[in-house]
Amino acid sequence: MSIQKTLLVVLFSIAVIVLLCSNELKKDIIYKSFDMIDFGHSSDINKPSSILMYENLEKYSKEYKIPKHIIYNIAFLETRYEGPFDWGYNPERTSPVGAVGPMQVMPSTADYICHKKVSVKKLKTDIRFNIETSVKLLQILYKKYGNWEIVCGCYNTGRPMINDYARFCDKNKNYQKNWKYLKY
Repeated sequence: MSIQKTLLVVLFSIAVIVLLCSNELKKDIIYKSFDMIDFGHSSDINKPSSILMYENLEKYSKEYKIPKHIIYNIAFLETRYEGPFDWGYNPERTSPVGAVGPMQVMPSTADYICHKKVSVKKLKTDIRFNIETSVKLLQILYKKYGNWEIVCGCYNTGRPMINDYARFCDKNKNYQKNWKYLKY
């Protein structure tokens, strides 16, 4: 990370702490301020997983026109992602049925989406790739079904259906209620 970026991060952190201590900053402003910092891909290896998740969920939600509440609710249900301050977040998970990584993508689904063989290791450890693959799948499913509840049910089960998972993803617009916040 360059000295300028490091200084920016330090100054930003100090500003947040000062404002939090004076009770002038609301929770949602903290998260919006992350959009203003460009950490760059070269520093990805040094970032906490929760920050990488946040940056990539924001980026691909916009790029592929996936509603934020859908993508964040899926991340929460799949791997219990609880926002950028979830310092203990572990994206490198594998489900009992073989879905891997932060958005729990099946390797065969990734092969289909990417039109090539994708390694389980890449899906499990490359947060950016895993999220983009998931979002591409969501976009394909939405183009096919045109209904976010059905899309989420299909993401969850592999079949177009509306189950509790799908209802939660579509109806829970206040996805930040599941997030961890800085304590002050």
